[in-house]
Amino acid sequence: MRTLISALSLHKPASRLLGAAALILLASGVLHLAVNLAVSGHWTGPISLRKPITFAFSVGMLLWTVGWVIDRMPSRPRLEKILGRTLAVSSLVEVGLITVQAWRGVPSHFNLSTPEDGIIFGLMGVSVIFMSLTLVATTVWAFRQPPVEPGLRLAVRAGMLLIVAGLGVGQWMIELGNDFFEQFDRVPDRVLAGAAGAPTFPHAMGFHGIQVFILAALLAGLLGLEVRAAQRVVRLVVAGYSVLLVWSIVQAASGGAPLDLFRPALVLALIGIGLLVAPAGLLVVGGRRSTAPEIPDAQQQTPVPSAR
Repeated sequence: MRTLISALSLHKPASRLLGAAALILLASGVLHLAVNLAVSGHWTGPISLRKPITFAFSVGMLLWTVGWVIDRMPSRPRLEKILGRTLAVSSLVEVGLITVQAWRGVPSHFNLSTPEDGIIFGLMGVSVIFMSLTLVATTVWAFRQPPVEPGLRLAVRAGMLLIVAGLGVGQWMIELGNDFFEQFDRVPDRVLAGAAGAPTFPHAMGFHGIQVFILAALLAGLLGLEVRAAQRVVRLVVAGYSVLLVWSIVQAASGGAPLDLFRPALVLALIGIGLLVAPAGLLVVGGRRSTAPEIPDAQQQTPVPSAR
């Protein structure tokens, strides 16, 4: 466990800045979760603390991961500083504004009911633009100067691509919200919470595939898998998760909620899960081999002198 924690540590100044911002958001998520459980317990509706909790955890994990990616790429101090500061500040602003609106007891997204609410929503939009630009720039950098180790290289590149896909799904969410707002002058909370036909779930899937890929690559290395076996693990994990992402998009586009399992798209989900089972087995077998005690070969044992 200590080795895994060491492998996830951050060292560059920009990475540590993103790590500090991530810890602030994760602490906020834990605090709001405790408050929500102790006071209201509601998970839906504009007065719930659902969004401060989910956004804090999601964006916090994303910041730490991007910091980790920057830490493993060739040193470019000026670029690192720009990306780190921009992503940290824009993320804290977005989640902070969402939290403020939750404590005010009003919706944070698509809320133009008062001038103050309109300004807050506009600032949220600006922060999302800056976040998106930094994530796209990090993706380009990851393709031009990726980590050297093959498994990590694939994990980082595929993960950053899925983040960009998540940004695209986020644009889909914005268009859906705009359509609701134009027709009904409001966006129902059930849509923003991920009801049937809402792309909230694939949006999250796109953002968090990179953590799964990096963890698979690190575990394969820590368990002592051979280079080819480790690469095979990462490839299968990337393939399986990517199929699940496609399933979640198809599910939402066809009007289904994440738990509407009895739909044609279920075939994609089963394929994705099947692809993920294989690398899990490889990791388990590799872990057992690495921890199994070595038994000396009988032919190499030192003979015991016979008593004379």
